[in-house]
Amino acid sequence: MFKSLIAIASLLAVAAANPLAARAPPQSDIDAYLKGHNTVRAQHGAAPLTWDANLSAKAQQWANGCVFKHSGGSLGPYGENLAAGTGNYGIAAAIKSWTDEVSQYNPNNPQPSHFTQVVWKSTKTVGCAVQTCNGIFDPKYGPAKYYVCEYSPAGNVIGQFPQNVQV
Repeated sequence: MFKSLIAIASLLAVAAANPLAARAPPQSDIDAYLKGHNTVRAQHGAAPLTWDANLSAKAQQWANGCVFKHSGGSLGPYGENLAAGTGNYGIAAAIKSWTDEVSQYNPNNPQPSHFTQVVWKSTKTVGCAVQTCNGIFDPKYGPAKYYVCEYSPAGNVIGQFPQNVQV
């Protein structure tokens, strides 16, 4: 019993020192983020991503602000995808909104997009987060689920599309 209380006290001390640590996504969400990304990556010749808790903490930091705009590199040198929706808008729907942009990709005139970041071959790790936010959409639609994913190394590097994006 005494050892268990010490372990719990240690965990609480870590959470107090780093509030984002306490907000780590549940394993089921991590699995859903990885499955959603890696299924599409496999279809485009890219190796699977692995989860990065630091990127997830950065994503949570940005999501907590409930401002639907890119961080502009203020979180670090990461790639970033944002999505928001109401109702039953879940992880799979957020990732699908990014990967549906494949139809707009033209390898003869490549442009940065959410899709290209998801399948960027040089990207190795991802961390994502969600926050429930008011103010992203008209209040009549209710609160939004705001998804943020951070990627490292960042994708969408001009001049590197041919070797990183396979359609």
